[in-house]
Amino acid sequence: MGKRDVLRIIRKDYEEGIEKKRNFKNIKKFFDMSKKEEYTIDDETWSDMDIDRVYGKIDRSYTTLGEAALYYMLRNPLRDEEKLKNRDKLIQELKSDEKLRENLSYIFFKLGSDPKNTFLDMIESELVVNKFKYYVYTLLGKVFPIIAIILTIIFGESYVPMIFVAAALNMIINHRERNTIKSRGIVYLRDIIKSAKKICSTKNTSIKGYTDEITSNLKHVKDIDRSTFLIGIINIWGGFFEVISLLFLVEECAYYKVSGVLREKKEYLMNIFYIVGELEAILSMSAYQSSLKQPYVKPKFINEVSLNIKEGVHPLLDNPVANSISIKDKGIVLTGTNMSGKSTFLRMLGINILFAQTFYFALAKEYEAPFFNIVSSISPNDDLAKGKSYYMAEAEGILRIVNALKKELPVFCPIDEIFRGTNPIERIAMSAEILSYLNNGRTISIVATHDRELVDILKDTYEFYYFSEDVNSNDGLTFDYKLKVGVSQTRNAIRLLEYIGYPKEVTEKAYKRAETIKGFI
Repeated sequence: MGKRDVLRIIRKDYEEGIEKKRNFKNIKKFFDMSKKEEYTIDDETWSDMDIDRVYGKIDRSYTTLGEAALYYMLRNPLRDEEKLKNRDKLIQELKSDEKLRENLSYIFFKLGSDPKNTFLDMIESELVVNKFKYYVYTLLGKVFPIIAIILTIIFGESYVPMIFVAAALNMIINHRERNTIKSRGIVYLRDIIKSAKKICSTKNTSIKGYTDEITSNLKHVKDIDRSTFLIGIINIWGGFFEVISLLFLVEECAYYKVSGVLREKKEYLMNIFYIVGELEAILSMSAYQSSLKQPYVKPKFINEVSLNIKEGVHPLLDNPVANSISIKDKGIVLTGTNMSGKSTFLRMLGINILFAQTFYFALAKEYEAPFFNIVSSISPNDDLAKGKSYYMAEAEGILRIVNALKKELPVFCPIDEIFRGTNPIERIAMSAEILSYLNNGRTISIVATHDRELVDILKDTYEFYYFSEDVNSNDGLTFDYKLKVGVSQTRNAIRLLEYIGYPKEVTEKAYKRAETIKGFI
């Protein structure tokens, strides 16, 4: 594909995004291999906030490096405003500098992905150091085939069988060594080094910090660069010379020549992987911001434990309804009927906090808050598959929030239907005490609940908001998704059954039973 055609694709992808299948097991591989930070977003919070889908919305990466770095950045929010400002500065420069943007995108496009994660698998494995194999494979892969070819040229067809013997032997070796050298991990390593050098040759002050870091790390892997040079030549035309690679054991010789060095230089290789990937991740974010139709704003970070969002929206909604809230001294109890927007509102707040602390913007007209440790308890369903009871999964989820109070940063802790896996009396008693405990700490606690009994218990320490709906025979079920001050006075669970066609006998008796039960709770 010619450069002009590639640039056409790049421009379209920058404006419209990239439709592709994302293997999150592969995407999070680098994160799994990396040291966890103090305020890393844990698996439960990541799942609660549905950030896999958010990731898919903002990802514009062509390479495995870009995918991995973007994931890593979202899992590790910053608490340094200057670093965030530097990220944002480059995002804005990439939006305005088309030449730089397209030069980098072209490099990333040509590098492409490593769909089976062969490079990271190779780096993660116990690298096999075997100099004896290097010498044997050099003899079998370079000396023996060349001698056979020369003898055939000089003495004729009688030496042709030697070529076939060499080819057959080397095919067997290639097959047996495939797992050891992690298939084509050594090939993608060569492509990474080549792309990193191309980025460093891009003379632009906007990315000087990145090119300086890459250059510094490349100096430590010169032996690997030289030893894998032939692999780069073999793979120039997309594997056209793969037969030659197999016949001469190019990958095997390269691997066993550098395997010891790979082990020693692993840190520098991983640095190059991440730095190049972070640059593409920031390019992805510049494309995402350019495509936004709704307003977004730079955050204002403060020391006071409070949260103020004006007209915040959720990134996954095509036609989002904006909502505003200001939380300071009191927590928030959020009531409302099923499907009215409570969980979406909780996620909207969490995702915008994450955006503010990773890429220095929020999908809102105003955003003011300190740096938060984000720990949520919204969707414990995944833990059920691990053999835990619903209540135990919830209890452990809330304990994560309680333990987070021990750290320095204030905690943003959205909770959906606290302790819904147990009986009403104990649920209300435990919920009230836990929420009071959380509110006494450095937290912004916001809980969505159907338990109106919590309203009276928490009226002195929490404020109350709600979402509402309308169900009627003409329009059916409708929601306005607007946050309102106060406590929801409606129940719609039975009305929903009525609306979708349950027998009247069931719904009418359910209404009567609900009134009876209400008196006992």
